[in-house]
Amino acid sequence: MEPFDFPTTDIESLQVIKDASAGAIYGFRGANGVVIITTKKGKNGAMKINYNGYVGYQKNPKTLSVTDRVGYQQIANAAETNAGLSLAPGNDPSSSKFISNVNTDWQKSAFKTGYTQSHDLGLSGGNENMSYNVAFDYFNQTGTTVSGPSYTRYNLSGNIQGKKGIVSFGTKFAYTEGDYNNLAYPHLHGTGNQIVDLVTAIPTMPIYDPNRVGGYGGVDQNTQRAISLNIIGVNNLLNSTGQRNRMLASAWMEIEFIKNLKYRLNASYDRNDFKNTYFDPIYDLGWFYPNTTAYYSDARGNYYTALIENTLSYKFDINKHHVELLAGTAYQKDKNDNLTGIAYNLPQPYLFSFDNVSNTTDKTVFGNSNERKFYSPIFGRVNYNYDDRYLLTANYRRDGTSQLPEYNRFGNFAGVSAGWNINKEKFLHLPETISQLKLKAGYGTLGNVNALAFYPYQAVVNANASYVFGNTLASGATQTQVFDQTNKWEQKRTTNVGIDLSLFHDQLSFSSEYYVNKIKGILLSVPIPISVGAINTPLVNAASFTNKGIEFTVTYRSRDTGPFNYTISANASTVKNKVTSLGNGGNPIYGAYSKTAVGGEVGELYAFKTEGIFKDAADVAAHATQTGAAPGDVKFVDTNKDGIINDADRVYLGSAIPKLYYGFNFSANYKNFDASVFIQGNYGSKIANGVYQSLMTGQYTNASTDELNYWTPTNTNTNVPRPIIGDPNANNRNSDRFIQSGSYARLQTAQLGYTLPASLLNRTHVIRSFRVYLSGQNLYTITKYKGFDPDFINDGTINRGFDYGSFPNPRTLLVGLQLGL
Repeated sequence: MEPFDFPTTDIESLQVIKDASAGAIYGFRGANGVVIITTKKGKNGAMKINYNGYVGYQKNPKTLSVTDRVGYQQIANAAETNAGLSLAPGNDPSSSKFISNVNTDWQKSAFKTGYTQSHDLGLSGGNENMSYNVAFDYFNQTGTTVSGPSYTRYNLSGNIQGKKGIVSFGTKFAYTEGDYNNLAYPHLHGTGNQIVDLVTAIPTMPIYDPNRVGGYGGVDQNTQRAISLNIIGVNNLLNSTGQRNRMLASAWMEIEFIKNLKYRLNASYDRNDFKNTYFDPIYDLGWFYPNTTAYYSDARGNYYTALIENTLSYKFDINKHHVELLAGTAYQKDKNDNLTGIAYNLPQPYLFSFDNVSNTTDKTVFGNSNERKFYSPIFGRVNYNYDDRYLLTANYRRDGTSQLPEYNRFGNFAGVSAGWNINKEKFLHLPETISQLKLKAGYGTLGNVNALAFYPYQAVVNANASYVFGNTLASGATQTQVFDQTNKWEQKRTTNVGIDLSLFHDQLSFSSEYYVNKIKGILLSVPIPISVGAINTPLVNAASFTNKGIEFTVTYRSRDTGPFNYTISANASTVKNKVTSLGNGGNPIYGAYSKTAVGGEVGELYAFKTEGIFKDAADVAAHATQTGAAPGDVKFVDTNKDGIINDADRVYLGSAIPKLYYGFNFSANYKNFDASVFIQGNYGSKIANGVYQSLMTGQYTNASTDELNYWTPTNTNTNVPRPIIGDPNANNRNSDRFIQSGSYARLQTAQLGYTLPASLLNRTHVIRSFRVYLSGQNLYTITKYKGFDPDFINDGTINRGFDYGSFPNPRTLLVGLQLGL
């Protein structure tokens, strides 16, 4: 079950497996690491009732510094003057249409306080033959923007286990019902990003305008000349909702035929039913943003995973030798069914159902899919332990998937790891201060086909294509999907060596590991000639790269000898990435702000380098040929020394991969008080700040306050170019002007709690435990980054360092209660 679908209070333990030597037995599911979550189960004894809950609020911790009405009009007027244009009447103080009574602070108006709450009630108990744990959870969260996202979840889960003679059995179940209200976005308009639209919205545009259809403000083409989207109006007018119901059930049975010889059968079924609706009504949000046709879409369906596993295990001891054996088979089936419909020209009043759409309305059911995929692995594992001194684990898995053609359908993956507990060796006579000294090493392979769709190896033909012969349009067909017949499993090979050291009865511990990950045959989209006739770019095992790095952790625990105890822990890691091969003849792959080439990193930042501003005409004349350049424009570096500024002058400008990731934990308790702090961050990363770039265009959009320091004949000591409509020098092209440090240090979490003394609770004869706490998340960040958050989300491999409006992480404050009866 995904952690998103049930409360964290239901977790008993969590184990992370990163290296392939241990993860190979999990096959493709372990390609990106394995997180093993063990949920709580009942224990022998009378029924216990536990409540965990919290309430709190969330706020956006930062706003960007942008211009107000006066600043915007100043920049817009300068841009028009520099371009030889007359001033827009709305920005011209001498015009009767000059706008002086509107000064919208879009960020202040859009960002609001969001609220969150969670309540979890659990019942548990059992005896020597049966145990149970049942929990009900309610979660609700509202977003930090006006009419922004919200989510409500109800969850019922249970874990029942029992034993009868040689048979042990159990079942887990969970049902989750979730309702979403998503941020909506016009299906035909806008920049494609709500954050960019919000911060670049001009302050002379009002939020509300009762004279426009829909009641929200917009810009006037003749008065303001700007293209600016009222994102608050969009969020209030449009509607995007989702419903998701998830049912997960699993059952297992284990038979111990003889001592330590066990057969285990595990079956699970995970089903998701969903419905997503989107509605875009008729409205007028000004020039460039009218919507004259109501649009409605409805997508619904389900997808499920069914899994059956059979394993046979045996463990035995011979003197100091301890051996554990396991062998198994599995079968997994994934199914996806969905149906999507759209309707245009909905009559008013709007009724969001196809049953209520009139016959004159355009309605089309345009999307339907019924997809299957299968996996059929066999696997095995051997654990060997000699006297707790020498440790060895070997595992193997043969995976098969229907996502690949028959001749490449199966892959073989194996791993081996070894450990040596040196402190157990008596002949070394190690000092008593060393409580653990362990050397460890591992090697393994993993496979991955997650990038492939359900039937990627099937050619798809569109029978509705048309061709022009002479002056006649003739019907025909064209291939719309091609597949590389040589496709096979991506393969990840991991080698790791490390050391664990503990001193002073485990008070001080240290762990370090060096790893090398070699990933071969990465599935990437490779361009194909237009003459092929297919419209898609097929996925090909085209790329390979290597990751190398070091991870270490050091922890100190105080002696538990008094009322005050504490634990301090620090961790750090590094990673070096190198591309070893690329498809398409080895040609580089370019992203919005990146270039990926053999010998370099994946997604290295790649753009123009600058060297200041042209101060005068003589400065322009002395420089390499730069089309459209004039005094006050950006001076780009002629890196290849050919006397011309063009795309060939782009260079590498840094890495999006930090030189160092780090974290720091501190926890302490004094009598009945407890406290914890977690700090995390990175050092040495670079970010291409697309939001800041959008705020420095010098055009008809709102701007960063940095833009006010633009070049003029009397202000030449600046690195901000002159604003000019049309930007003939392309001052705003991708360059180092917008590449900023992504390093940061963040106080991620802090918590203070108090537990009532047991002596006081015992008097109630009802309450077993009672703890209250105050918790904060994303509390404070130290960074030079000019965007909302240097720890932004970007799932793109090629454009990993490009921030084009990632939504800011909220600051959260919670008050919680943990109660046991």
